[in-house]
Amino acid sequence: MYTKIHTQKDVLRERYLYQSELTPLGFPKLLPVHAALGGLNAVSFCEAAKEKNPKKALCHFFIDDTRFEPLWNQPQKYIPMLENFKYICAPDFSFYDSMPKVVQLHQVYRSRALAWWLFMNGCNIIPTVGWGNTETFEFCFEGLPEESTLAVSTNGCFTDQGKECYRQGFKEMCSRLHPAEILVVGRPIDVDTDVKITYRESFGQQLTRKLRG
Repeated sequence: MYTKIHTQKDVLRERYLYQSELTPLGFPKLLPVHAALGGLNAVSFCEAAKEKNPKKALCHFFIDDTRFEPLWNQPQKYIPMLENFKYICAPDFSFYDSMPKVVQLHQVYRSRALAWWLFMNGCNIIPTVGWGNTETFEFCFEGLPEESTLAVSTNGCFTDQGKECYRQGFKEMCSRLHPAEILVVGRPIDVDTDVKITYRESFGQQLTRKLRG
């Protein structure tokens, strides 16, 4: 169990790891959840403050990172809003194949650490899964629970290469984590799986639908 603070005023934000069990890489291990997703609306973090019925909604972070970077810097500011949602999908800090590995690891670390902190502060967390090429498989699933509801997004995956990357990662996720159910935020991409998949519209889909009104 992690209980250390090494820097004055905790400038490294080790408090985000408090009381967590760490993986060999130092990611906090998130706990499994069996979410009741039926009837829940999916709301992006950038729209969360406007949501009138958060108890019947889940909040997600499948949006541009600039829209939720403030949560990393001042998470306590957003707890009064987030704790009202039925579920919170763990933050999804982006990483790309062209990034140095150390940056990819840092982004995954931030996603896990902030998810743990939100959990410890009363939020019902659905672990979020993200991946890149097959080289990222060595770390991108670390700290995620087995036999849990998991959340993923298909945003940005609709080129031929993107679809193939999505299918490869989806297959690997199922092989390693044996999810009980998968929440997909975004348009469907066909995958070969027996796992139950629940789809919800992405922020982009919702915005397009409203504009077409």
